[in-house]
Amino acid sequence: MLRICSDLEEAREARGARAVSGRGRWNNRDRAALAPTGGIRLKKALLLPAFITSALLAQSAPPAPKNPPSQSSPAPQPAVTKPATPSQPAPSRPLPPISERVEVSVTNIDVIVTDSKGNRVPGLTRDDFEVFQDSIPQVITNFYAVTGGKVLLEDGKTVPLDSPQAVAEIPNQLKARYIVYIDNLNIQPQNRNRMFKRLKEFLSANVGPQAEAMVVTYNRSLKVKRKFTSEKGDVLSAIEQTEMETGGGTSQAGERKDALQRINDARSEDDASRTARSYAESLRNDLQFAIDAIKTTLNGLAGVEGRKIFIYVSEGLPASAGAELFDAIHQKFPGGSSSLQTLEFDLNAKYATIAQAANANGVTIWALDASGLAADEFISAETRYIETRPSPFFLRQNTQGPLVMLADQTGGKASINTNDWKTSLDELSKDFSNFYSIGYRTTRAASDRPHSVEVRTRRKGLTVRARKGLLEKSTETRTAEAVVASLFYPREDNPLGASVTVGEPRPYDRDNYLLPVRIAVPVGKLGLVPSGDRYEGQFFVYFVVLDALGKQSDLQVERQAVSVPAKDLSTAQRKDYYYDVQLLVVPGGQKLAIALRDGVSNLTSYVQKNVFVSVLPKETKKTG
Repeated sequence: MLRICSDLEEAREARGARAVSGRGRWNNRDRAALAPTGGIRLKKALLLPAFITSALLAQSAPPAPKNPPSQSSPAPQPAVTKPATPSQPAPSRPLPPISERVEVSVTNIDVIVTDSKGNRVPGLTRDDFEVFQDSIPQVITNFYAVTGGKVLLEDGKTVPLDSPQAVAEIPNQLKARYIVYIDNLNIQPQNRNRMFKRLKEFLSANVGPQAEAMVVTYNRSLKVKRKFTSEKGDVLSAIEQTEMETGGGTSQAGERKDALQRINDARSEDDASRTARSYAESLRNDLQFAIDAIKTTLNGLAGVEGRKIFIYVSEGLPASAGAELFDAIHQKFPGGSSSLQTLEFDLNAKYATIAQAANANGVTIWALDASGLAADEFISAETRYIETRPSPFFLRQNTQGPLVMLADQTGGKASINTNDWKTSLDELSKDFSNFYSIGYRTTRAASDRPHSVEVRTRRKGLTVRARKGLLEKSTETRTAEAVVASLFYPREDNPLGASVTVGEPRPYDRDNYLLPVRIAVPVGKLGLVPSGDRYEGQFFVYFVVLDALGKQSDLQVERQAVSVPAKDLSTAQRKDYYYDVQLLVVPGGQKLAIALRDGVSNLTSYVQKNVFVSVLPKETKKTG
């Protein structure tokens, strides 16, 4: 259980522990020169049993770090009256404070432009495009053109995507991240493995320094076979392991044939309908779990930077569960009500939530239908005595419609009715070597609500492919998602120069240890606004922890106010502001992810720290 306590009384209540109170503070002799107000009070929250965290703004002695801090992060002092060594050189004059807060949200959209023959069109500029959000024209503020695998930056410089300097010069949003999602519940092994040959060729050619991939499978449970990696060998190994697994599509096809046989033998429409409804209800239940698994994967990509492509491998998703059986009933018993029953099992609204989740998290869906150009599955020795068969066209239309919709809404493509997956995957490769990245800003506060978006080109005869919706997220939401994602996909953004040091853990009770953690941020990096004879500001600290078993705590957020007398501003800007927390953790490995967001400028620093809490007592040197 994880509990956050923000005052003495709550701390005393927490498992009978000795209360340790605290505050954020400026590391200067004259503590009155900086008057922090302390963190806001948080409600207690029950979290995973692996963690109990007490976030206490420490007024006790600062923690001694286990490792010597870097030069940019002065060692915490053993007493509050002892001055710390400044981590920043003295500026020639005080940094100008920010006097006005403006909320700016930047939205980036990837755009593919083709001519009438389907060829990519290079050489376009920002003046060739128009962007509309909710039918309102937007001013394009960011623009990158990628042609032939080379990025044309706004200063006119060209950088190859696979060059060493690309790591430093190419914006993170242009880097590729492939999510290979294999829906084993809705695929037959023989069709899946036939398509895997081309998929492995694609991954081998495209995964590398500027493109990472992860492999996820689903068969009534979600499994991450490989997390994001640029090592193509690891990705291919995960695909090869999946080739050995069975697919739920085989049993699903068998159940459908059995149901079709019973419908063929039925003597009344009611008997046939009961069979079809039983099958449809079971399939709908399975599909609802499958949809939730896809959305869980998409939502887990929130906060992950880069161009995220969700390669969905299956044999389609039925728009209406069991629709082909109701079609067979309609043929056997014309004029009945079987056609109307398909509406009860319609899943299109559920699939729309997948597209919404993808657009909310900046993910493009490429759907690969592994069934290809297979023959009618109902024409076989096993089904030769079945007189009433559903239309093969109707069956394909039912399973392929959702794939087309998901791809169309998110700016991707659906590969259907083909055995030539190489051509489709080659098109996907071109999407990463020939595209435009368009960004626009909105100055009104984002409110975590969906918007429609449309990109047009002013040149006639060209076709634009881009996502058709997005979720404009608030700064708070984006920061929260990013810090959670940094547990799995590390981030190095640190514009505030924040640093984290960890002290020696000490026993708290029989099962837990108290771990001191210090966050330091240069006061000169914080946005401060004049308020009478003082400069005021605030920052927010986001905490989340992951243990060695993969159990994750809930995200917790604390606010810290900062106040500096105007006469001391120059001195304060050469000092660090300390924010101390006490984490109550179980023994073993922990990964701590922290984000520190300035409340005025909204600049955010992300820091991750691996910690191991040992149950063994610390060795002491013997004397004499």
